[in-house]
This record gives sequence, C-alpha cells and structure tokens, in this order.
Amino acid sequence: MDGKRILVIEDDPANLRLMLLLLKNSGHNVTGAATGVAGIEAAQRERPDLILCDGYMPELDGFGVVQFVRNDPALRSVPVVAVTGLARSEQRERLIAAGFNGCIAKPFDIKTFAGEVANYFL
Repeated sequence: MDGKRILVIEDDPANLRLMLLLLKNSGHNVTGAATGVAGIEAAQRERPDLILCDGYMPELDGFGVVQFVRNDPALRSVPVVAVTGLARSEQRERLIAAGFNGCIAKPFDIKTFAGEVANYFL
C-alpha cells in the first residue's frame, strides 16, 4: 500500500536517512525523528499511519515511546514496529509484551525493507 504516513524514530543518523529514503522511494510520506522525545512530538503533530521505532535509544527508548503511544487516545491505535538489532525470540517477546506490533531486525535488507514495513498495513 503506497502513500502511508510513516514516522521513523531512530538515533543513528545513517540508519534514519536510509529508512527514510527507502520508504520515500516506495511512495510513502515519511517523517524522521532522532530521539524518542522528538518522535513523540512528531507523532502528536503528524498523526502517522505507522511508527517505526528503534527499541534501544538514549534518553527515551522505544519502550517509553510505545508506552506513550498506547496511553494517548489519539495515537493508541497506530501500529508501532520496533526496528532493532536485538531481535532474538526472547527480545521479540519482550517488545510485543511492551506494546509493539512487531519487529524488524537490523541489519535489514534494503531490497525487502519497504515490503516488510507494508505488511503492517494489512
């Protein structure tokens, strides 16, 4: 599905640029945030269709972001997907239990990334 509003929250500048580029090239309207706090502000302002969020960041990590989203009536139905290097099965279970809708492992395949993201719109 093209044309979705996607917010990417990622503290690594190279990963953020790459994800934004891949998703924009797939026809999505993308916004990036380099911190959890900036991501929450962007989510409140942009009302995205999907949030991709690094699970582990300094200051406010992905767990704090997803907790905020799930407690905000205007955002709680927005799917939040962790994009993280820590994606073993027990870590995935922890992410899902925390409120994430799914997980995409880093490093991700640039050829299939946009398709993986699209699965969360179905």
